[in-house]
Amino acid sequence: MKIFLENLYHSDCYFLPIRDNQQDLVGVELITHFSSEDGTVRIPTSRVIAQLTVEQHWQLFSEQLELLKSCQHFFIQHKLFAWLNLTPQVATLLLDRDNFAGELLKYPFIELLINENYPHFNEGKDNRELLSLSQMYPLVLGNLGAGNSTMKAVFDGLFTRVMLDKSFIQQQITHRSFEPFIRAIQAQISPCCNCIIAGGIDTPEILAQIIPFDFHALQGCLWPAVPINQITTLVQR
Repeated sequence: MKIFLENLYHSDCYFLPIRDNQQDLVGVELITHFSSEDGTVRIPTSRVIAQLTVEQHWQLFSEQLELLKSCQHFFIQHKLFAWLNLTPQVATLLLDRDNFAGELLKYPFIELLINENYPHFNEGKDNRELLSLSQMYPLVLGNLGAGNSTMKAVFDGLFTRVMLDKSFIQQQITHRSFEPFIRAIQAQISPCCNCIIAGGIDTPEILAQIIPFDFHALQGCLWPAVPINQITTLVQR
């Protein structure tokens, strides 16, 4: 996808791995970077997303969906899930247009990722759009603990998977109260979802500290994102 802001930028997609405690691959998050045409300037993805039109939101989502479809045999063969970021603009289209929704449902390994800043997130299942999405697709909360919301949406059981925010993990792990605090969170939310993931695993030291908590999966800079043409390297040990 190409977009013109003050300059022309193009999108590049990468797979950010999600691994279990044995560091085996269990899934990926599809992330997008935007760079200038000559590759010398990179613009923050959040800045680009904030300026997209509804049509451009859908164009980006469609391109990402096509990319995942092209890799579907890899995901099916290795029994992996793939997270696709869902913006409110795309969510509205998925709910309003049956043909869009039907296309996505053909690929059960795809899960839709939202964050705590999703509109009216604190309403939980009282948010009809969020409830409808959760009834149609596997939803993932990507940053629990970022400080932007209550836990209502989690307690309402709207998410298949919940990932603890990377900054939350890295800030709390330095405190002596980390162990009872994290175990209390796990006890609270484990009845509400199928999988709890720890983000922010950026160093071997953090990994060593987090392993005893037996999270279902882990994500962080310890396992860098790879371009699309290197996806098979993620399952090589």
